[in-house]
Parts: sequence; C-alpha cells; structure tokens
Amino acid sequence: MPPTYLPSLKIKRDNYSALESAELRGEQRGQKIGAEQEKREMAVKLKTKGMHVEEIAELTNLSIAEIQALV
Repeated sequence: MPPTYLPSLKIKRDNYSALESAELRGEQRGQKIGAEQEKREMAVKLKTKGMHVEEIAELTNLSIAEIQALV
C-alpha cells in the first residue's frame, strides 16, 4: 500500500462523518420548526373555536402573547 492511502482514507471518513452530522442537525432543526408551526396552527384553531387563551397556552406551551398575536 502506498503511504498516502491511510491518510486519504481518514480524510474521506472524516468528511463523511461531518456530512452525516450536518444532515442530522438539519433534520433535527426541521423537526423542531415543524413542531412549533404545528403548535401555532393548533392554537389558531382552538382560538377560532372560542377557547380561552390561558387554556390554549397550557395545552400548546405557547405564551399568551404569542397566542394573542396569532389571529
């Protein structure tokens, strides 16, 4: 084996690992953003049905100010 094979293999594996980590972080961020959007959509539905803002805040873990700003 040429002496440059092992260092180039390490570089390839490091790059692969970095890419996988970045993809995982991106997926996690996307899931978090999606969950927050889902909470807001639910809060809007509950608010339009006449539910009290305090109850919506308790169910969705959104602040009262956030809920009041939605609709």
